[in-house]
Amino acid sequence: MPDTVHALLVATDGTITDLHLSTNDTPQRTQIHQALGDYAEALRYVRRPDGSHTVALAAETSDGQPPNLYAAIALHFLLGESLIAGIQGPVIFAGFNRQDALTSLTEDAVRTIRTASVIPAVR
Repeated sequence: MPDTVHALLVATDGTITDLHLSTNDTPQRTQIHQALGDYAEALRYVRRPDGSHTVALAAETSDGQPPNLYAAIALHFLLGESLIAGIQGPVIFAGFNRQDALTSLTEDAVRTIRTASVIPAVR
């Protein structure tokens, strides 16, 4: 079992920070709370046919936070759906398993999220 869970924090300016979250629930919740500035809620669950799963977590209270176009674009590519409006504040992307425990992101998800973060900057 890995010592940490690799997740990505996508800021509203497109900055991506690698997070190495604890595998223990209480410290993990504390780390997520500190990264988001609030308790987390799941924005979307991405279930892929290959069995890899990704969850996007945002602050429970995101009112007054700037929009996060970068996270919206990442979710668009991960889900294969229309662009999701109304995503505000920083967003954490992590993998999850059948027991709903957070797991490390797959390399494919990491590539997709990192690629999506540069799209708004391309003109």
